[in-house]
Amino acid sequence: MTFSDDQARKLTQALQQADLEALLPLIREQLPVPPNQAYTLLRLIFEQAAREHVNLLYPPDDFHPWLLRAASINHNGREAKPNTMRLRVSLLSKIYSYLVDQELLLKHPLQHLKRPPNERKTTPLLPRADLERLHLHTRAEPALHAALILIDEHAFRVRELLQLQWEDFDPATGAALRPHALTRLSDTALHALHPLQAQAGGTFARGRVFPYKYERDLRSALHLACRQANVPYAPPGDLRRVALRDHPFTAQQAGFAALDGGRSLAKATELARGVAERLGGDGGQPEPSDPPQTP
Repeated sequence: MTFSDDQARKLTQALQQADLEALLPLIREQLPVPPNQAYTLLRLIFEQAAREHVNLLYPPDDFHPWLLRAASINHNGREAKPNTMRLRVSLLSKIYSYLVDQELLLKHPLQHLKRPPNERKTTPLLPRADLERLHLHTRAEPALHAALILIDEHAFRVRELLQLQWEDFDPATGAALRPHALTRLSDTALHALHPLQAQAGGTFARGRVFPYKYERDLRSALHLACRQANVPYAPPGDLRRVALRDHPFTAQQAGFAALDGGRSLAKATELARGVAERLGGDGGQPEPSDPPQTP
C-alpha cells in the first residue's frame, strides 16, 4: 500500500500525538492481530505517552527504558509477563517497520532495543517428520504450501511473505529481493512457487504473491492444515525456528543483511537449537559439532 500525502500526514500525526484510535484504521492491514486486539495491547503505552508528552514518532533518547516500563504494566496494575511485554513491543515495532518501509521514518526507533527474555516454552519445536507430513498435506493448497516451503527453505518471516511481489523475482537467476538481502531460491522453493505463478499469469505475473491480507489469515490456514494433517499446530515463527534449527543457512540464504548478517544468523540459529536442546531434543535431527557456516 502506498499512502497519499494526506494519509501519510494523518498517520504520522496520529503517532506523534499518541492517538491510537486514529492510527489503527490507517495500518490495520499491516498488523498481525485484529485491530481490537492491537488496541488492547497498545492502549496503555499510548495513554502513558499522551500523559507524559512522549513523541512516539520521534522518540527521546531514553525511549527504550521508557517503553519497557510502559509495556511492563497490565490493565489491572500488575506487572506483565515477559511474553506479554514482548508482544506489545513487537506490535509497536511492526508499526515502525511499516513507516520505515513507506519512507515516513528514516530510522527504526526500536533498533537495538534489548527485549525481555522469552518465557520458557512448554512444548518442543516441531519434529522434522511432522513438518514434512505437513508439507506433503498442503500440496493441494499452492499458496499455503509455497509459504511453508519458503519459511523452511529460506527462513522467511511472515511480514516478508505478505509483502512479496512477483516483481521481486529475477527469472534469470531465481533470486528473490527481500528487505535485507537478495536470496537465490532453492530449486524446491522455486518449484513450490510455480503453480502460484501460473495462476497469476506466468511470466507476466504482477502484484502480491500470496493471497493472505493479514498475518492472521495465514495463521488460520496453517492451523486448519495442521488439524487435517494430524500435526500439532506451530505458528509461522516457530516453523522459522525449525528451519534455523535444521538447515545450515548462509546469511544470504536466510535473508539476513550483509552487514553483520553472519553474526545475527549464528545467534538466531543458536537460539533455535538451544530451545530444542532445553526441551529434550530437536525432533531427531543430529546436531553438528561445528557452528553453522556464515559468509
